[in-house]
Amino acid sequence: MSDTPVTEDGDPDTTSSTETRWKYIGTVLSAVILLSLATIVVGTSLGVMAVSPIGKMWFTLYAIVVLMAATWAFGEKTLDAVQKARGK
Repeated sequence: MSDTPVTEDGDPDTTSSTETRWKYIGTVLSAVILLSLATIVVGTSLGVMAVSPIGKMWFTLYAIVVLMAATWAFGEKTLDAVQKARGK
């Protein structure tokens, strides 16, 4: 009998187990996306970086991605708060 524990998906090798590899990927990516927003806001407000005008489609895409990341990190109440803030 092997000392390597069998993961929930039945794979005894933790390096090839999809459960082990993907367990925190959504949380890590959400944190990176939310930190990118904070970096852009703080950096531009302090004058450290300049943001040139971007197209409306790119802004909408970035806003949706940030909203998805916030929803992943903080739960469905994030969507309720956004709808309440928009008056819907």
